[in-house]
Amino acid sequence: VNYARRKHGLSELGGDTIRSFVGEGLEKLLQRAFDTDAVPPSVREAFETRYDAICCTESRVLEDVETTLEELSRLGIAMSVCTNKPTGFSRKILDYLGLSRYFRAIVGPDLAGARKPDARHVRYALGAETTGTLPALFVGDMPIDVQAARNSGLDVAAVITGSSTREELVRARPDHLIERFGDLLNVVRDTMTV
Repeated sequence: VNYARRKHGLSELGGDTIRSFVGEGLEKLLQRAFDTDAVPPSVREAFETRYDAICCTESRVLEDVETTLEELSRLGIAMSVCTNKPTGFSRKILDYLGLSRYFRAIVGPDLAGARKPDARHVRYALGAETTGTLPALFVGDMPIDVQAARNSGLDVAAVITGSSTREELVRARPDHLIERFGDLLNVVRDTMTV
């Protein structure tokens, strides 16, 4: 964000400010960061060029994620990614981190034709997994994820690891609030035994 702002003669924004803009997709992020409804193509191009150069090396796998995904896979749990990040960036990052192998689909708004919290985005991601008759659990780390799950009629587990605070997630009222990603295994196991 700050790279694009500098390229356009603007001062940098603080990290907390930028984090508060994240979650509703690239267009909304840039609208907020540039305080405009119509993001000039040059802004998006500057952002995407810089993000493409650093998105992998600046991404980290959180504690318990890989072992949890491995165990969920072993249990036969089908998983997809439903993200407001463009699909290409998401796939590139997950490939780099060695995590894409756990997901049957990686779906950004460019593929779904909608973005979270719109249920069409979630249904598109679910379409890669199920005909709609199997139980599903939405897992996210932001209030928009809780809203997307609610709009789709799904239970949701919110993980306190993202840019949202515990208080924001509690206010969003997820079905399950978990401290770390590994706690997801207990939620899934409890769901499977019901």
